[in-house]
Amino acid sequence: MGMMNGRKQKEFLGPGFILSLLFLLTSCSYPHQKIIDDIQIPTVLGFDKGEEGFTGTVSYIDFTEEENDGNEVFLEADGKNAETILQKIDAQSSKPIEIGKLNLLVFGSELASEGISYFTSTICRDPLIGSNMFLAVAEGKAGELLKNGQKINSNYIYNLIEHNSKDQNLPKPALQSFLFDYYGEGRDGTLPYLKINQKNKMEVNGLAIFKNDQVKLFLDRKEAFLYKILKGRYLKGQTEFEIQKDDQKGVAVFTLLHGENKKIVSGKSENKVKFNIELQGMVKDYPEWLDLSEAKNNIFLKNEMEKRVKEDLENLLFKFKDYNVDPLGIGDLVRAHSRNWDEEEFYQNAYDNVTYEIDLNIELLRAGIGE
Repeated sequence: MGMMNGRKQKEFLGPGFILSLLFLLTSCSYPHQKIIDDIQIPTVLGFDKGEEGFTGTVSYIDFTEEENDGNEVFLEADGKNAETILQKIDAQSSKPIEIGKLNLLVFGSELASEGISYFTSTICRDPLIGSNMFLAVAEGKAGELLKNGQKINSNYIYNLIEHNSKDQNLPKPALQSFLFDYYGEGRDGTLPYLKINQKNKMEVNGLAIFKNDQVKLFLDRKEAFLYKILKGRYLKGQTEFEIQKDDQKGVAVFTLLHGENKKIVSGKSENKVKFNIELQGMVKDYPEWLDLSEAKNNIFLKNEMEKRVKEDLENLLFKFKDYNVDPLGIGDLVRAHSRNWDEEEFYQNAYDNVTYEIDLNIELLRAGIGE
């Protein structure tokens, strides 16, 4: 009898019941589904210091039946917290605002200098936000920068940063990378620094260097290129260097195509860091007085480039010390070779006494430097 009941129960849980259950679940979940045509998906969100705490600016593309390409829409609101700001922005929109597909978060320079810890613990840790979202700092107000570039699609800003991190002078500014540096011991975070140039065009102007949650130093594009070499990741980019031979001076444009950088901690007190840097690239532009058809001038150019690059790298390392910022993770590197390491003690006392040695070799490829 028990077997009969069991058999009947299995028969009851057959195809008919499963179809009914699927229909029930589908019916229950349908009202919660969000159709793309019924919501607005912002691609850029900017925050500035405001009169009531913060000012938030949202940018999204509004697609309509009449204009398939979409129009760029900007909504702005003030509030004491991010949730209030987003609610006020949502109240201005004809459709609900969903930030799950946000690809860029921009902080105004004043706000970034005072601290962004509130946003790293709210917006940046929202489970709906993707870990590959980019972060950036704007010269002046983030809202003004975004609206100033309203003639270009907001996705353009994201692509601009991605291009500069992949093929030019910046490290990749993904959210997960910044949070890793921000919360990790012995290293500081960096973000791209955006500005509107004199031709009213948006550009990546360099890097903003943080100490904890505050911007302490801005690097220009050349310094960002040098930082990328010292960091040792995605070694591509281009910059110019001064060269001098006797009483002749000029500028050479160096394009880095490939590179490797190995950092080693040495010394009895673990206070010496050595950089072993191998770079491959070419000089696409150089002074007319430098005849590269002569082998001796090729050797001179190589030596001159190594000399200039090494000097600039050393100056940047000392600049990081002067501002007590550590975007290279020197503290973390020393920590790995120390038994008793304390972050506060290291940056108060030991960091300034760390010495550096740079072993640099630049291989100049024939292409672009003469026949």
